[in-house]
Amino acid sequence: MPASLDTVRGLACLLLVCFHVVGDTPARGLGLPAESGWHYASDSLALIRMPVFTILSGLLYGCHRASLRNIEDFAIKKLRRLGIPLLVLTLLMWSGRSLVHGEDVSLPYALTHSYEHLWFLQALLWVFASVALVDCLARPSPVRLAMLVGGAALLSALTHTTSFLSLERAIYLLPFFLYGLLLSQLPAGFLSRRNGIAALVAALAIMAYAQGGLLGIVPRLRPDGIPAFACGAAACTALLALLPRIGALATIGHYSYSIYLWHVFFLAGGRMALRAAGHEDVPMLFLASAFCGLAGPILLHRVAIRHEWSAIALLGIKPARRGLQAA
Repeated sequence: MPASLDTVRGLACLLLVCFHVVGDTPARGLGLPAESGWHYASDSLALIRMPVFTILSGLLYGCHRASLRNIEDFAIKKLRRLGIPLLVLTLLMWSGRSLVHGEDVSLPYALTHSYEHLWFLQALLWVFASVALVDCLARPSPVRLAMLVGGAALLSALTHTTSFLSLERAIYLLPFFLYGLLLSQLPAGFLSRRNGIAALVAALAIMAYAQGGLLGIVPRLRPDGIPAFACGAAACTALLALLPRIGALATIGHYSYSIYLWHVFFLAGGRMALRAAGHEDVPMLFLASAFCGLAGPILLHRVAIRHEWSAIALLGIKPARRGLQAA
């Protein structure tokens, strides 16, 4: 594994938390107008935010690939890791939003379609199932994996299907996950400084073009298109190859899954508490909400891991008997 893995995971977490602090629309998050510089900055990172998360998931899967020998144990672990928190958090989030805002979707819809940030868990279940099936039947080599990456990128660009169980989002994530798996099978020298710089130049070039789309100068890049895939893959390659280990980010990365699951609850709670106290300064709200979105899930993880029932229900993990276990 690259020495910078946890640092890159931490950076991906930070970008995700900041995105949800700002909000994906003017009606969400800090409630800022669409033309706000905060939204512009957040939109500028859209091509690398979830792609990096997904590529790292594929990279980690590559260390423990499914096979006919372990498929039953693999399936049980993934259902526990993804399925149980998906169910628990959907129920909690839907109930909370219904009480506070008046949720405009039904509970059955929330459980069976893309709902808030939890769509990622539904989509990953599809991705893990499909990749594990391929690994059990064929165990593709790096060359064939590269072909699968290209085919999946084309499929994502050309296919538009149902949002039921986030299938469409799964097709969007698949090429990134497969690219992460491919990275895990390549020699360590692939993530050299030279390749990292080349990947960085490619990612910056595509992101520069994307700025023109945000400014209305050129057509906006589709997040599921080939250029967007190339940008996400190149950016993650550059980060893994060039980013040194940064202690604070590595600590965040160590708890990345717990942060992903619970950050929305804590950042929203922090924002609401500050506004109830009369604070409306946007930079202060942003920093305080982001801090709550990072620190809250870490504290929750450390408390929940003390008991098997809470670790499974809230985090999807079975704690090791000898001590704490992070995401």
